[in-house]
Amino acid sequence: MGVLQVGLQRGRRLLLEEGVGAWNAQWARHLASNGLPYRIRVPLAKLQEAKAAPKETSKSAGVGDGEKLETESSKPDYLRLALTSRVYDMVHQTPLQYASGLSHRLQACVHIKREDLQPSFSSRIRGTYNALDSLRREGAVRVVTYSVGSQGHSLAVAAQRLGMQAVVVMPERVPLARRQTLARLGAEVHITAGGLVEAKQEAERLAAESSGSLVLLSPHDDPHVIAGQATVGLEIVRQYGAAAEEAQAEESSSPGGVGKLNAIFVCTGGSSLLAGVAAAVKQLMPSTKVIGVEPEESNLLERSLVSGHRVVMPEPSHFVDGAGVVQVGAEVFRLCNELVDDIVTVSNDEICAAVRDCFEDTRAMLEPAGAVSIAGLKRYLANNPAARNIPNANYVCISSDAANIEFDILRFVAERASMGEQKERLFALEVPDKAGSFYRMYKAVQPHWVTEFVYRHSPTHQKALVYMALERSDEMMSGTEGVKEVADNLAAVGVKATDVTNNEMAKTHAKYLAGGRPGVIEGERVIRFEFPEEPSSLARFLAALQNDWYITLLHYRNHGGQVGKVLCGIKVPLGQEEAFDKALEELGYTFHDETNNPIFLDYMR
Repeated sequence: MGVLQVGLQRGRRLLLEEGVGAWNAQWARHLASNGLPYRIRVPLAKLQEAKAAPKETSKSAGVGDGEKLETESSKPDYLRLALTSRVYDMVHQTPLQYASGLSHRLQACVHIKREDLQPSFSSRIRGTYNALDSLRREGAVRVVTYSVGSQGHSLAVAAQRLGMQAVVVMPERVPLARRQTLARLGAEVHITAGGLVEAKQEAERLAAESSGSLVLLSPHDDPHVIAGQATVGLEIVRQYGAAAEEAQAEESSSPGGVGKLNAIFVCTGGSSLLAGVAAAVKQLMPSTKVIGVEPEESNLLERSLVSGHRVVMPEPSHFVDGAGVVQVGAEVFRLCNELVDDIVTVSNDEICAAVRDCFEDTRAMLEPAGAVSIAGLKRYLANNPAARNIPNANYVCISSDAANIEFDILRFVAERASMGEQKERLFALEVPDKAGSFYRMYKAVQPHWVTEFVYRHSPTHQKALVYMALERSDEMMSGTEGVKEVADNLAAVGVKATDVTNNEMAKTHAKYLAGGRPGVIEGERVIRFEFPEEPSSLARFLAALQNDWYITLLHYRNHGGQVGKVLCGIKVPLGQEEAFDKALEELGYTFHDETNNPIFLDYMR
């Protein structure tokens, strides 16, 4: 009997024995577990759900100034809400700027929607101002929110314009410069221990205990916020045709030309911008794809859409903290679930390369979250040959944020940009430790450019451990071909090469600790941490260690003023592993257990 026949028999039995509701529930689970794209799975699941649900009396549309307009399905009409919003009392239409460098490299016409030029250097000012103005007209005077940067900045700017008092709750890891900026704008800043979850709880507590004098503003999951963000989509629809014509006139060899707008790329984060853009664009240009982009380390929306419900994730990476949330809101999820075409995830290195791309084309220095959309376009085209072959393709990337860029982080961005572009590769090498080896190794990798050597002699090993970074001499050569060529050439002179470009521990720590291998230490655990850059962080970590846990390895590096990267080896006595794991969890820092990382096993002990 075939699989289909077995499935049909089981379905008939379930239908007869347990009824329609049970059958619909199993069908929904089947759809969610079969890997169908959510743009296909969700409508089918909703159809089954709608058939099983009791019918509701429809509600006629509300009549008013547009701020509370509802459709017959009781869902906000975001196109009308965006058209009647008050955002242009505060913001201005931002330019749709042609990116000539990206366009020629990607063989498409690429424009960047310059939301980083808004008064708060962020697209969030749109939704924040629209929601704040609505609250003001309802009588609110003081408003509280929680933020790590750009949301609080936007609230402070909007509140100052409207004559309201902004209260912003921020986690203690937020850099001092951001706190001072908000204070100068007149905001009342509250610092709380912990992360975003604790900041949200504190904001909710302040609002609840204020007897109505302090109103809580949700950063994303509010119809007025989403409607304000939807104005970005309306502007793109209005600007695209003229912008494409200007690009064609600017460069007669412009590869895109004027045609349909194929896709808009948007950083996800709390996803109000993505939801708003999708709500507007899909009504006016339904054939244009709206694609969300998020860091691969915190792919919250992707996991939520694939699973069919709003998942909760731990505190996201601090590197892209401008796009960090632990759970998307219900209304934002509904809109993205129904309207968003695809989700692309990108690495930190690819984000760094995108920051450089935008700078080279526009001379704008974006924060990492603001460049995520550009990284997403490049990854999308790299992963989709069919998209790369579309003639005269046109794309828009929204540069959503530049509010959280600190000067110190530029060092990390510059260091990783070449790797994100696949122009530079990092290799771990086992080299015969004898005279002349370095010269033979150098000659073997020509004509590639050696950009870094890290080496330390180890008297107890016959082979030297070397980290070497190479930059491709031919930009048209793929990274895979380059790796094989280097490995083969080095093998010919007796050198074993391992490509570690995508190994985070190798790039951040291990290459600075080459050599000095003590051998196997019984009970040694190697943990990679992200410490908030504040005076108490290291002291808190050391205080959490028990007296018989001693440090065997420690490497610390500051990567940009807000996060300290730490690699630590700790010898844990037999039988205390559970207590050690508990201590790590209670510490509250982002950490990764690297004890079984092959780089540690092969090159560091």
